[in-house]
This record gives sequence, C-alpha cells and structure tokens, in this order.
Amino acid sequence: MKTALLFFLCYLIGTISGAYIVGMLFRHKDIRKEGSGNAGTTNAIRVMGKKLGYTTFAIDVLKGVAVMLWVAPMLDESIRLFATLFVVLGHDYPFYLGFRGGKGIATTFGAWGTIAPLYVAIAAVGGILTGKISRYVSLGSLAFLSVVSILMIFSWRGSTWNVLAIVLVWILGFLRHRSNIQRIREGTENKVGG
Repeated sequence: MKTALLFFLCYLIGTISGAYIVGMLFRHKDIRKEGSGNAGTTNAIRVMGKKLGYTTFAIDVLKGVAVMLWVAPMLDESIRLFATLFVVLGHDYPFYLGFRGGKGIATTFGAWGTIAPLYVAIAAVGGILTGKISRYVSLGSLAFLSVVSILMIFSWRGSTWNVLAIVLVWILGFLRHRSNIQRIREGTENKVGG
C-alpha cells in the first residue's frame, strides 16, 4: 500500500507540466494548441522562444530530480527506478490536461542524472551529436534515451525490477516519439534550422 501511494505521488509530481504552466503564465496560451501540440521543451522553444523553452526544460528536469531525491529513497532498493517510470508517466499523461503531456526526455534526464550523472552526461553528448548531425531533435532525444538506458541497465543488472523499470521508460519514450519516427521515415520531420 505504501509503495502504491509513493508511485502515485511520483505520478502527481510528473503532472506538473512545465510547458503548460509557462505558456499560460507568460503567453496566456495553451502550448498544446500551438506548434506541434506537444507539451514539451522542443515545442515550447519553437512556440515561445529559447528563454521560456529552457524554463520549461528546467521545470521538467527538476521533477525527475525531486522524485529521485525525495520519493525514491523511501522505496525498496529493488524497485527504486520505478519512481522514474511513474514521474515520466505523469509528465506524458497529466490527468488534468486530458492526458496530453510531453514525451518524458527532460524528466528522465533529471531523474537519472541525479543518480547516474556520468551515464547521463555520456548519453547527452551522444544525443547532441546525433541531433546536430541529423538535424532532428527527436532523433537526438531517442539516441540519448537509448544510450542512457543501456548504460543504466548495465549498472542495475543485479535487480530485475529496476531493469524492467528502465526498459519500460525506454519503450515509453519510443512510443511517445512514434509520430516523429514516422515523419523521419517520410522525410517530413522538422529539422533544426530548417
């Protein structure tokens, strides 16, 4: 019962939508009705500019940090990384926004960066390089998620439940990017500077 409540708390923290809050406070607009319609950093930058876009990123990162520093330590070691899964689920599917949120990359970055900063730094470099070379932000995001997931799985391989949580976060990230993947295949995905 305690574990379920803690996971629910992680979900609630995740529902604090940086893009939606920043958009409503500073631009009086629902970010989900602008640009790509996604309540995440990339769309926030495109719609509101870098300053508010990076503010969005910071909020979403801090959600992951808060969960790993505050909630995860109260969980059993064998299932601690499920805190990441639930905060990302909250970010992706906030109940009060009709379950239309972001894609979870910034929140994952914050959560795993708190407990495995070296892995996240390595993955971030890979993601940035992929994004710059391909000029697809979404491809860079997926490269980051894949590299950090593989490194995290290697680190937590002794715990089946933690590895399962990592794999589920990884799969969820790809599911949330499925429209981007389709547009990349079709050659219609937005490019940086394009």
